Parts: sequence; C-alpha cells; structure tokens
Amino acid sequence: MSEAITFGKYDHLLGVWQDSAKERRARTAVIMVTAGMLHHAGPFRLHVDLADELAEASIPSLRFDLSGIGESLGVGIRGRSIDRAAQEIGQAIDWIGQRSGIAQVILFGVCSGADDSLHTAVGDSRVVGVVALDGCGYRTTAYHWHRLIRRQIPRILRLSKWRQWLRRRLGLETPVPASLAMGADIREFPPQEQAALELQSLADRGVRLHFIYTGGVDEYYNHADQFATMFPALKHNAHVSSVYFPAMDHVAFLVQDRAALVGHIAETIGSNVEADRSTGHPSPLTAVAAC
Repeated sequence: MSEAITFGKYDHLLGVWQDSAKERRARTAVIMVTAGMLHHAGPFRLHVDLADELAEASIPSLRFDLSGIGESLGVGIRGRSIDRAAQEIGQAIDWIGQRSGIAQVILFGVCSGADDSLHTAVGDSRVVGVVALDGCGYRTTAYHWHRLIRRQIPRILRLSKWRQWLRRRLGLETPVPASLAMGADIREFPPQEQAALELQSLADRGVRLHFIYTGGVDEYYNHADQFATMFPALKHNAHVSSVYFPAMDHVAFLVQDRAALVGHIAETIGSNVEADRSTGHPSPLTAVAAC
C-alpha cells in the first residue's frame, strides 16, 4: 500500500511511503534519494519499481523529493546542496520512526543521490546501509590501460575516424557550435583520501556499503576490479562490496536492464533484512560480485 505524505521541518517535503504488501518483517526501512533534478519516481520510474519489489518482500520504503525538486517546496535551502540533502534525509528518518517505530534505514541513491546518501551516513548513525549506484569514482592506472585498449586504440584503427580528421584538416567539415558541445559534469567528488577515510569510518561503524557501477560512467570507472584499486584498505572488508554492470547505462534505460537492476538491489537489501531478523544483528550487504 502506498501513501502520499508531507513531512519535514516546514512540512514542505513530499514523498510516497510504501509499506509492506504482506505482514511487515523488516526492522529496517529503505529511503530512495532523488538524483539531480529528478523527482521521487526516479529515472524511468526506477524508484517505483524498486518500492514495489521491496513491498513484496515485506520491506517498507520511502521515496521523496528533496526541497526545490519535484513537488517539494524550496524552503530553507541555504548552504551546500549535499548538506541540505543530509538534513532532509534525516527528517525523512524522523518521520519513518514516528510513523512505524523503525529506527534504522538503508539508503539507495543514483549519481548525486549516491553522494548524498554516503554523506548522510557519515553523520547519522541511524543509517545502517547504503546502496550507491554510480557513486564516487577515481581514475587509476588500470583505468587508463582499460580505456586505451577498449576505446582509444580501436578509434585510432577505425578508418572513419581518419576520414573525419582529414575532412577537418581540409576544412570540409562544419564544426559543432559551442552551444551544442557536450558540457562538463558539475558533480564533484571529495578528494580520494577523504573518501577512503569516510568509507573506512562507515565500515568500522558496521554500516553495510554496496557500490554498483555501470558502463554509463566510463569517464571515471571502467572495469570490475577498479573499486578495490581505488580503496585497497577496503578490499577484504566484510561490510563493503561492489559490482560492475558494463553493458548497463547510467539510468538503466532499457526495460531488461532496469528489471535486472531492481532485482539485484532488492535481493541485496532483502538478504540483509532477513539476516537482521534471524540474528538480531546487522550483517554485511550481500552482493552478486564482491570487490
């Protein structure tokens, strides 16, 4: 059963609370954090599909619009956006506790939603898990080798590229206007050393971290072992895992990709919730492929 709600310090945040389809068995709820300027449905209704899947597994969830996005009013939005997001996610956790008595949450976020989720987890002990889709990434030596072998060498050997180059040199090709050129991503990651320290502190606290990367972010992540290379101290940490879907784009546009992604996330979270219920203690988020 889903229910539209408003909450927050100024009663300005709008979201959808989706309780268990069956008798609730989870002591943990899931919060889906919006990415960029997307509203609470998520990219191509990813959050809606995930909420339905979780409800079938008796896991409640909340998806909501951050202030100034979708149907949430832009009230009290001074300061850094990542800090505002953390405050508002905290208010969402407050609402869940008041409504259901659930005191711990797992956060799921795509892109900037992943960044906001990790930033929130650092400062809020009620966050016991984070599933980050295309979260922070840092180019490694192996990254550059993979890029050279998979992209740059094939481009050099492609006859069409040489034809384009020759046409440009001869002035036979119309240049792309600056207004139509691809822009730079304004998303910023923390320094790699800072990210490593924050992730280590979360793992030491027992927060379960699962990182999902897709082929849609090959400008900074392009092979399955890259996470372990970026954060070697976390390689064998039982609380941290990662998986790489090279054929999937950043927002899981294809129906089959989105279904596979939803299934993977729901299984990851569901296994954890089942372990919590059986043992009474948090356990590491499981993963199809660990880092």
